[in-house]
Amino acid sequence: MRVRVMFLARAGDIVGPGKRVVELELPENATLRDLLMAIRERVSRRLGDGVLSGRLIFTISVNGVEVADLNHRLSDGDHVVFTTPEMGG
Repeated sequence: MRVRVMFLARAGDIVGPGKRVVELELPENATLRDLLMAIRERVSRRLGDGVLSGRLIFTISVNGVEVADLNHRLSDGDHVVFTTPEMGG
């Protein structure tokens, strides 16, 4: 299955200008964790390792809905966005 991934704000800075929007091929029944492993191998080791280890924290949205569970199953055609979390004061 194919998933479209966008990296905005700080996530976009980490992956660089040529990789801010990518389409990745994943196996059927892949999860967000699987996507992060693919990102680590094909897009940015720093971002993939950082999120998987908890050193980097981003808001992750799937089809416009914020998802925190890395075991969330993805579907063909999903749009996943990584962006800096909103901070308040």
